Amino acid sequence: MSESRYGVISGVRSAKDRQLAIARLASEGIPTDRILRADPEEPNAPPVWLNDLSADAELIAPSLSDLNLSTQGIAATVEAARELSIHIRCLDDAFDSRNDWQSQIGTLLTGLNRLDRKGFSDRTKIALQEAKARGQRLGRKPSMTDLRKAVAIQMIEAGYKGTKIWKTLAVLEGPPISQSAYYLWQKTWLAERK
Repeated sequence: MSESRYGVISGVRSAKDRQLAIARLASEGIPTDRILRADPEEPNAPPVWLNDLSADAELIAPSLSDLNLSTQGIAATVEAARELSIHIRCLDDAFDSRNDWQSQIGTLLTGLNRLDRKGFSDRTKIALQEAKARGQRLGRKPSMTDLRKAVAIQMIEAGYKGTKIWKTLAVLEGPPISQSAYYLWQKTWLAERK
C-alpha cells in the first residue's frame, strides 16, 4: 500500500512552512522522495505529474491549497484525479475522495470558498504593499489641501475663529472637509508654531 501513496505540497509555501508540511506528510508515512510539488506554471489546470500516478494511488495533501494554486485548478485536479481513479485526501480540510462524493462535494466547496476568500485577501494585501512601495498614498485624500492650508493660515493670522474658517474652507475645491478634520489640522498647526 505504501508504494502507491504520495504526498503533495504547494510550490509557493515558505521554507519554514514547507518543512512543517513535509514533516506532517512524513508522519502519515510518506517518504520524502514521494512528496511532489504542485506545479505553479499552470494555476488553472491539474498538474502534469498527476498522469504519472497509477490508478488507486493515494495522494495526501496537508490542505486543498497544496493541490494547486487556484480554486479552479484545485477543482480541476480533484476531477482529473477522480477520472484517473487516484484518491485524494486533504488533512486540514477533512476531504477524502474515497468517501461518498455527495458528502465530499460540500466539504470541497467549503474549502474552495475559504481559499478563495483568503486568496482575495492576500491579493489585496500584496496590491496595497506594491502601491505603497511605488509611493502611492493609500486611503482617502487629505481634506486639507495646500490651498485650504494657505487660506486657513491667512484667516487665523487675521484673527478669524474656527467655525468661520471651516465654513470658508468647506466651499473651496477639494475633497469634503468635516469640521473635526479642520479643528485637528488647526490644533496641530498651532502646536507646531509654539
